[in-house]
Amino acid sequence: ASLTRTAYCDPRGCGAVTHGAYLRRQEAESGQRKRGSRQAGGSSSASVRGVLDSWCFSQETLSAHPITMSFGVDTQTLASINAPQLADENLTNLRKSGGVSSLLSALKVDQSQGLPGTDNDIAKRQTAFGKNHMPEPEAKSWLQLFIDTFEDATVIILMVSAIVSLVVGIYDDPAKGWIEGVAILAAVLVVAVVTATNDYSKEQQFRKLNKTAESIPVKVIRNGKVKSIMIEQLVVGDIVTLEAGDKVPADGVLIQGSDMYANESDLTGEPEDVRKDPTSEPFMLSGCKVSAGSGVMVVIAVGIESQWGRVKAMLAKEETNTPLQDKLDTLAEQIGYVGMGFAALTFIAMLTMWYLDPAAQSDPDNTLFKVCLEAFIIGVTIVVVAVPEGLPLAVTISLAYSTKKMLKDNNLIRVLAACETMGNATNICSDKTGTLTLNKMTVVESYMAGQYSDSDMGTTPCRVLSNQISPAARNIIIQGICVNTTANLDEAGEVLGNKTEGALLLMVNSPNTVPSTDYYKTRKELKDDTYDRVFPFSSARKRMSVLITNKSSSGAAGGRVTRSSPGSTGGVLYCKGAPEFVVRDCTTKLSSDGNPTPLTGADRAELTKLMDAWAASAYRVLAIAHRDLDSHTVKAAADHNVDPASLESCMCLDALVAIQDPLRPDVVDAVAQCQAAGIIVRMVTGDNINTARAIAKQCGILTPDGLSMTGPDFRQLTPAQLDKVLPKLQVLARSSPEDKHTLVTRLNGVALPTSREEWEAAHPGRLW
Repeated sequence: ASLTRTAYCDPRGCGAVTHGAYLRRQEAESGQRKRGSRQAGGSSSASVRGVLDSWCFSQETLSAHPITMSFGVDTQTLASINAPQLADENLTNLRKSGGVSSLLSALKVDQSQGLPGTDNDIAKRQTAFGKNHMPEPEAKSWLQLFIDTFEDATVIILMVSAIVSLVVGIYDDPAKGWIEGVAILAAVLVVAVVTATNDYSKEQQFRKLNKTAESIPVKVIRNGKVKSIMIEQLVVGDIVTLEAGDKVPADGVLIQGSDMYANESDLTGEPEDVRKDPTSEPFMLSGCKVSAGSGVMVVIAVGIESQWGRVKAMLAKEETNTPLQDKLDTLAEQIGYVGMGFAALTFIAMLTMWYLDPAAQSDPDNTLFKVCLEAFIIGVTIVVVAVPEGLPLAVTISLAYSTKKMLKDNNLIRVLAACETMGNATNICSDKTGTLTLNKMTVVESYMAGQYSDSDMGTTPCRVLSNQISPAARNIIIQGICVNTTANLDEAGEVLGNKTEGALLLMVNSPNTVPSTDYYKTRKELKDDTYDRVFPFSSARKRMSVLITNKSSSGAAGGRVTRSSPGSTGGVLYCKGAPEFVVRDCTTKLSSDGNPTPLTGADRAELTKLMDAWAASAYRVLAIAHRDLDSHTVKAAADHNVDPASLESCMCLDALVAIQDPLRPDVVDAVAQCQAAGIIVRMVTGDNINTARAIAKQCGILTPDGLSMTGPDFRQLTPAQLDKVLPKLQVLARSSPEDKHTLVTRLNGVALPTSREEWEAAHPGRLW
């Protein structure tokens, strides 16, 4: 993490040091080593392990700390609970430090009242923890861009040649000698105007788009009231309220949450929404989206100190020449050297001819000065002819045309020269979710009421086997899917809420389901929140269930649950969850005629084999089951006097489904084309290693001799080890944004450390 450098004063004088360096010096002098070692660059796992045992500094340290003396915590301490891809360690460090209550106390904020919102308090927090925006370099004016175009080597040679040609031409032929020099200067001027105008226009468009996209209102609690502020006004310690659809404005710790899920695929690459809970999964990451539920969080990092800010800071580097620019510079130098070489040889040859010809020397009109001038004019002519004045103009026009063509494909190019870079690519590092895959969880295989089915190439939801199972069995399965879920579908068919549950709804609503079923209508007909009981998913039970009361005892409805009156007895428990847990608690299985049959040992062995095969293909497997309950049990559950585990036993297994984020239809051919062209395609994802390998094999990215590894292993490689691994590395899983940056930097050779000391400073706690 970037650390603010601040001047600290002590009896030995003043100097610019980091927060951590100053604290270490104070602790060493006082002999109080109560805290673990702190490494500059707190995002590494080594520095995280040296977390402080308490949020509050000693009074001696705080009194000498000019920035954080008003608070019981600083940016480095907050970074110890906000390290990327280290959620378990972050949670451990948070608990060691006293939990959320101690965090709120250290940040001097009240959970219900929020910050006071005074200008003085906001200013203090911005000074101590930073502002919630990324510093942008000042935009260049059109004149600056115009001047920058004259730094090109080809343009410089052309201008020098034009000036010399203009001077010599006017001297030799005052009437027409100026034409060639002026023509070259005119061509250079056109190149400069076109390039500057295009770059200025695209830069303004890009900044306008960024400003519009980043100008987001945020709801915070200040002075006991909920108010809306702009995202850049957010500070560390703010209490932020979040709802489904909101973008997380900064890194924070969840204080309250109700069935909250967050989509963190932009940062982690995980396709599945992450359930957020104040006790087990409290960390909210900036730039991610709340996909379901609502909650309240306290901000712990903003701007460049946030995880999203760190990624943007790593990408902020000095612009380098594109391959085309390097080639043009080399060509200009070569042409210049060759042209000047032949011009010099011509000059020497003409002088030699005059020197060896006595008749020429005796001619009074053919003096040495005139011979030298004529030889110089011919030499300049050679140089001017050698340099192609039309080349920069031709390149500029072709790039401008390419930019316009790419804009029609919704690709906005900021700098003209950048549109040719992709043509020189030798490596492509691709994310998995949404790039290689559809980013749409889909049921690709199923085992329902004893019958097996799969989808067509894994890109369309598989049918509910209405032509192979009875209406009674079909209704039981569909009812369990419709009522036992927190997800919904919008009008466009997009999933709102948990993506895995949404995949089941997409299957029910699919045209492949004959006859098709309206999940929402079915849910409204069967489920009543007044009388029914929901048992949410928990990590301990590995399942979620819903109790629907008043099942028709006659069975005439073909398995349909009815509700004649609130006082009716009986009901059905619908359960869905991890197959190894749900199948374990089932004693029967649903047959194709809709009746339960005993679940034998042979059946369990067959199901285990099927689940293992699906797991090997990196499918996410769910089991769906139900249980008929008597009126006494239903009444006890309605009175909230029942443990869900007592209900989730002796169940009937209805179905097993395999869910996957399927490949895009054209991915396999695209990867093959790249490989045929000599381009190495690599997958870099935040997903787990097994899923990444399975998808990479399907794409054709992972070959038999290819290497796959995880981010934590990748981070431990020394530069020499990394260079040995890179040629065969095809899959990098569980990777953080820093891992992706390191991989790309190492592959393209740009911004590499120049020395061992520089590398060790950038990778604290790691071996060279």
